[in-house]
Amino acid sequence: MSERRRTCRMMVDLPVTKQSGELTLDAWASDISPTGVRLRRFRDGNDWSAIDLELHLVPGSISTVVHARRVWQDEDYEAFVFDGASFAQQALLERMFDNF
Repeated sequence: MSERRRTCRMMVDLPVTKQSGELTLDAWASDISPTGVRLRRFRDGNDWSAIDLELHLVPGSISTVVHARRVWQDEDYEAFVFDGASFAQQALLERMFDNF
């Protein structure tokens, strides 16, 4: 797999909720950057190619919902790039990196 992200990534074990219309699925992020996220893949038969991701940055305290588009998947993982993240969301993700 080639590296596509323009920014550094951080290894995490972060809860994420995938949302597409009425469908929701709890998932786990394995790494995150200010521009995207890699999730452990669940094979549930639904198309999760363009979705909203609720990132639980501090579980039970700080979360944000950002629209994302899947850019690749393999047997175990799928990666999403954040589309249309607001300035505040980008700042929140960048500050998260500064604190780790």
